[in-house]
Order: sequence, then structure tokens, then C-alpha cells
Amino acid sequence: MRTALYWFACQAHRVLKVLQRRPPRVGGIRFVDIREEDLDAAGRVRVEGLRHSRWTTDAEGRLPSDQLYPVENPVPEGSNPHLAESFQRRRKSRASGGGEPFTPDAWRAFVDSGGIPSGYRNGGLKYAGFIGSGRDSWCLPSWIWTTAASVRFHSDAGDTAEAVRMADLLLGKQEECGGWIVRSDYGPEGEIPVLAPNDSAYIANNALLHVHRATGNEKYLKAALRCADWILESARPDGLVWTGCDANTGEWLRRYTIVDTGFTAGLFSELYMLTEKEEYRRFLERFVARFVELFWDPETALFATTVDLDERRIGGHFARGQAWALEGLIPACAALGPPAWERVVQANVESLLRAQLPNGGWAYNISRAYFGEDGKGVPVIAKALMRWHGRRPDARLVESARRALKWCEKRTRLRGPARGGIFSYNLEGAVVHNFYTSTAFVYASAYALETRDLVHASEPSPSDRVREGGPAASGESV
Repeated sequence: MRTALYWFACQAHRVLKVLQRRPPRVGGIRFVDIREEDLDAAGRVRVEGLRHSRWTTDAEGRLPSDQLYPVENPVPEGSNPHLAESFQRRRKSRASGGGEPFTPDAWRAFVDSGGIPSGYRNGGLKYAGFIGSGRDSWCLPSWIWTTAASVRFHSDAGDTAEAVRMADLLLGKQEECGGWIVRSDYGPEGEIPVLAPNDSAYIANNALLHVHRATGNEKYLKAALRCADWILESARPDGLVWTGCDANTGEWLRRYTIVDTGFTAGLFSELYMLTEKEEYRRFLERFVARFVELFWDPETALFATTVDLDERRIGGHFARGQAWALEGLIPACAALGPPAWERVVQANVESLLRAQLPNGGWAYNISRAYFGEDGKGVPVIAKALMRWHGRRPDARLVESARRALKWCEKRTRLRGPARGGIFSYNLEGAVVHNFYTSTAFVYASAYALETRDLVHASEPSPSDRVREGGPAASGESV
């Protein structure tokens, strides 16, 4: 029933956008697939109007497959009729799993799946997500930053070989400056490859530093330090970082800054604690102070989604953005320790506890619940709560995370190519180019597994329960 209500609310929102002549779509381009049957014997395919500063087509207008994605290549509307359009609705959507019982192995299966085929651009890394809603397609092959969550998961789970394999692929994509082209945005003229400080920090922190700890190999640490030094050089004058740089033109994207920049603090917290370099501490202090000043709304105890050039907070309160802010602020509290940041985090945590829905989830946008529920944000928020529980033990946080995991379980697809994906209907289109869909992201399943481990680790052992007079002491099973 709730999904149906969200569906109707989102449709009303779409109609309103159209009436306002602000249709929620990228105009001027379409997305096409590059299938194996489209390639010639040399592994090339003719593509008209595909723009990117780093390559050009041959005399016959062909490009090799390693410069193209299997899905989601932007071309001008009306062009390339020989290529199949991406994300076409299918007559029958794949079943979600019927009455099959949930097990955490499903989440692990989703983390392990979704590999971009070798021979294509970003081959060997992960698609970021999977579009449901009758389309049933992997999507966002340009989003390499989300692969870092898979690297972290495999590294911490002891799957070192797989973590190293993906980390080495990411190392090969590090730019000379030290950052990464982490994703592609799209405008009427086509692809905008984004060189982003915050997402580069996410890669360095979650992929490279975790593999460095697991292997002791200094090359991963050196690459993370290169990234940090580039961020120091390219940061905004006020101490924040820009949302990104258009790698085609070299121009910084300055119109607005998103809350996701908050997890930049995570990298500098870890590096300061590891190296004790004062320049990292100074940047971290300045960054956090400015981030809180601009994004923190003390009335709601939530972080704004976006801040524009006039320092106005816009976009409501993105649920997942709260977790991205905490992903930077919680380690910053450990590195810096000032009570002011502890109070901000505690207030935000309290607000998230109040905003949690009766079913255990969180709205996609806490202040605009008609956008739907956030299948990606729920496990990310839950993990942040458990990380804060590790610093400030609170049974309410464990219970909230446990309820969130139940929400995730109920929305997990249990068969088909997206087995283990956590699906939820919401606005989403700014990300997957298919507005008002049910989508799942690979990193969400990784966060769900990690949260589950943290919840289990917080529970008392059987021997503790016996000492406390719990079920084991009275002969009950545990």
C-alpha cells in the first residue's frame, strides 16, 4: 500500500514538473547500449555524436569497445538508430523471489555480481546499480567511486585477492593530479566526466586505505596521499571542496555544492591519525567547521541537500546525505575530538531516530516524503548509527539499525540477475536517468552486510547472558 501511495505521489510530482515546463529528464540526448553483436571483428562500433575530449572516432566514425559502456552511452536524440535504446520497459518484470526465504547470502550475491564486462570502459569494476520497475537493467557504469564500497567490504571480510584486484583497477584510473574521474553527469550536449574531490576521497579512504591495511603494500597508501594532496591544492578558498570539475573543459562546477562532500572528512581523519601530519589536521578542522556552518540546520538538526553560491540551503533534507555527512563527521570526532562536533553528530542522530518510519526505513528526502523511500540510504544510515554507537553506546541505535535491516530484508530481490538488491520505489531519476523507478545499488547491500556484523557484534555473548540471568540461565535457547 505504501509503495502505491508513493507511486501516485511521484506521478503527481512528475505532472507538476511538466506543467511548470521543468520536466525531470535530460533533454537532447538518449542512452544506447553497445551489445557484442554491434561490434565488428576489430571490436569497434560506429557511434555518431558521442562526445568526449579524450578520444575521437576513426574515419568511419567507429570507436573501440573499451571507450564505450555496455549500457548508458549518451548520444543525440534521434541519432544512431542501429543501436538499441537503454532501459526499455519490458512486458514482464522479473519476479522478486516469491516465497523464497531471505538469507544474508543474497546481499553477498549482489555485491559479487554486477561486474562490468571486460573489454568495455571500466571493465572489471562494478555497475553502481540496477533499475527495476519493469526495465531490469544494470546501470551507471561510469560511477566508479561506488566500487570502493565493494573493495572495502571484500578487504574487511578477508577476501583480499578480490579487494586487491579492484583496487588495482582503480589505481590504474587515478589521474596524474591524484584524483579520479568518478562518474559522468549529462547535459543537453552529452557526457560531463566529473573529476570530483569528495568521491575521490571516498575511493582513497574506502578502497586504498583498507587494502593498504590488509596487505601492507605502500603503493595504496602513497596513492591515497596523492589524492589528499590534490584535494588540499584544489579546495575552495573557504575550506570546502567543489562538487567536481568537468574533465572535458577543466572548469569547476561551482553553481552548487552537495552534502555528499561531507565524507571528504573521512579521508583526512584517517590520514591524520595514520601520519600525524599537521597539514591534514588543519585542513580537517577548517573543512568540518565550514561544512557544518553551511549545511547544518539547527532547527531540524538535519543537513541540507545542497548549498548554492549564495550560501542558501536548498533541496530539503536528503536522507542519504545525512549518512554521508556522518561518514565524515564521525571519524572527524575521533581525530579531532572537539565537543562541538560531537554535539552536532548527536543531534543529527537524534533527528534520524525521530525520522525513522514505522516500517524501519527512511524517506528518500526526509522533508519531502512524497519522493518515496530510499533503498540505498537505509543501510548507509543504519551503519552510521552503529558507528556512532561504537563511540557513544546507546541501545536505541542498535534497535534502530536492527529495524532498518528488517526493512532491507523485506525489500531484497531473491532471484534473477539482481538477486540481493535492495529495491525501493522513489524519485531517483537524477541518478539513473529513469525517473520514478524502483532501483537497487550494489553498495547498499555491502553496507547492509557490514551493519549486520556491527549489530551482531554489539549483542552480548551467551556467557554474558548467563551472568546477567538472561535466557541461557533459565534454560531457554539463545
